[in-house]
Amino acid sequence: MNPDKTIKIIFFSTSDRSLPILDAIVKNFNLAFCITKKNSKIGRKQIEKETEVKRWCKQNNIDFLEISSLKGEDLEYLLKKIKEVNPDYGVVADFGFIIPQEIIDSIKGGIINIHFSLLPKYRGASPVQYAILNGDEKTGVTFYLLDKNMDTGDIIAQLEYKIDSKYTSDELYKILFQLSAQKLPEIIKNYSEKKLKLIKQNENLATYTISKTNPKSTLIFKDDALIDWNDKPEKTERLIRAFNPWPIAWTYLKDLETSKIISEKIELKNHIDKNLKIKIFKAHLENGKLKPDEVQVEGRNKMDWDSFKNGYLKK
Repeated sequence: MNPDKTIKIIFFSTSDRSLPILDAIVKNFNLAFCITKKNSKIGRKQIEKETEVKRWCKQNNIDFLEISSLKGEDLEYLLKKIKEVNPDYGVVADFGFIIPQEIIDSIKGGIINIHFSLLPKYRGASPVQYAILNGDEKTGVTFYLLDKNMDTGDIIAQLEYKIDSKYTSDELYKILFQLSAQKLPEIIKNYSEKKLKLIKQNENLATYTISKTNPKSTLIFKDDALIDWNDKPEKTERLIRAFNPWPIAWTYLKDLETSKIISEKIELKNHIDKNLKIKIFKAHLENGKLKPDEVQVEGRNKMDWDSFKNGYLKK
């Protein structure tokens, strides 16, 4: 596709995975500015961390706006900036803020949201995790026009992708971001030339990524990653992949000891505190049972399964 620098775009994202999309936009269109979140403080020392979007903008001399919300002064300033720039389209990918109607209405061509499922399936904040949790054979990317409700807008285009049975959510998200970046310029160009017909979503087929522990939210919470040892090994293995890199599947040592789906007998040493939590980063199925590969006991460093057995289990 030949670049069209007459098409002016603003980009909304707080995701560190979104750099391929930024590269695609700046190569093919006029990227006016980006909107991302303000620096966050992490760790015990509260070290400030800036988003990769902000870092990319500084490296590429692209204007950016940092926000802590889309209310009050932040909202007013963004609306003023949009009016000054007069973009043709907004593009959103994993933004983390609900975009109010005033902003949607302020962009003449509308806002194109990149959602990582085949809508109307898996509306909400965690579509990739739920595709893995449910053992889906395929997922995809939906490009749709943002409206006031959650992931309900008219569909511009969809791309299907087959899910490998070994993917973590981190791996699958990265692949879908790359796929989105490859196809986005063509989709924007064709949509701007009215070559793509909008498709309304079928509300009868809509599903949402509802949190198991916080049923009013589509986000994922740490307690969602607590392993239920009554589940089948296959489901538990999917949960471990779905919640990597965050929040990481976890359990208590005492529950690990009584589990019937682990591939070997777990008998903890007498001095071990069985109420400690243990995270399971990686696992695989072995003869119909679950075998952990990489774990981390509360207060300790990450270790492989053999190291865990040597340190915590009776011989």
